[in-house]
Amino acid sequence: MDARAYWNSYVERNDGPTGVAARLGIPYPTIAAVCNGSRGIGRSLASRMAERDPMLDPRVLVWVEATPKNKAA
Repeated sequence: MDARAYWNSYVERNDGPTGVAARLGIPYPTIAAVCNGSRGIGRSLASRMAERDPMLDPRVLVWVEATPKNKAA
């Protein structure tokens, strides 16, 4: 399972972005941006997430990268 699939699975198990934001104590816009691919998860954010939920592995989370956007032709 790659990092994005790991994250998506976690979000699905925890009632979507709203549930994850509440569970981790991280603002909804941050969680939503990670979910929609416009933001990745850095070391600091991964550590904060893992402190709130020990079931999360920060070593995997840091590999959740923003999804590259296609340039308009």
